[in-house]
Amino acid sequence: MFAFMLMFCEVTNPRQLWDAHWESLSDDIEVVTRYERVDPTVTLSEDALKDCALYEIDQVLMRNGHRLEDFPTLPKSNYIPFVHGGNRLVEEELAYDRHSLTVDADNAEDRLNDDQRNTYETILNAVTNKEGKLFFVYGSGGTGKTFVWTTLLSCLRGQGKIVLAVASSGIASLLLLGGRITHSRFKIPINLHDESTCNITQQMKVAELVRKTDLIIWDDAPMMHCRAFEAVDRTLCDLMQLDDAQAIDKIFGGKTVVLGGDFR
Repeated sequence: MFAFMLMFCEVTNPRQLWDAHWESLSDDIEVVTRYERVDPTVTLSEDALKDCALYEIDQVLMRNGHRLEDFPTLPKSNYIPFVHGGNRLVEEELAYDRHSLTVDADNAEDRLNDDQRNTYETILNAVTNKEGKLFFVYGSGGTGKTFVWTTLLSCLRGQGKIVLAVASSGIASLLLLGGRITHSRFKIPINLHDESTCNITQQMKVAELVRKTDLIIWDDAPMMHCRAFEAVDRTLCDLMQLDDAQAIDKIFGGKTVVLGGDFR
């Protein structure tokens, strides 16, 4: 929220805002640090907490084309990330409370109507059997598409699987647990052409995340230009070749992908 205020709300005095709220912005950092270093005794000084918070803010800014340096009145971060050999993007997608999600999925399954249940079970079987299918779930507003997405997310994440939930618009992404805007998650270029690919290379951490993904749910799909789907398709085909030599000939590199939306 702080980063987005800096980018879009024309904050008159960013330093004053930081000084007033830095404690709230850093109140979870010590806990996260203990988890990352697997050391429950770690304690951080006030300066270290501020450095970590500023670093996290800078990461959000960078993902949106800005830097902390764009706001000269703010202090600079001297934080050096702790390297533990893992992939933070993958770890975030595996950090959900599996027991709680399994309970949520069981409760939600009982409330699915016949059409929702058929859709849910068909997609679930495709993921379980690694069939690599492409689905489009069409329905007008209020028919329960988001409820199906939520049930799928709870069930599969409860099994320790990775599901990427994305949407073409920011508002739709907020309705999905762990949802992201499609352009942000897949680094889709703004200016698209017939040969566009996403800004993801095989060496990037997001590439490892995509390769380990069991299901991609893409909501509000009709809002996106066809070239965006083609760019994601080319990119997934390229990335999945590391695991499957035939991926180049498969739709979305052989990943199970569910597109959803309302053409009206």
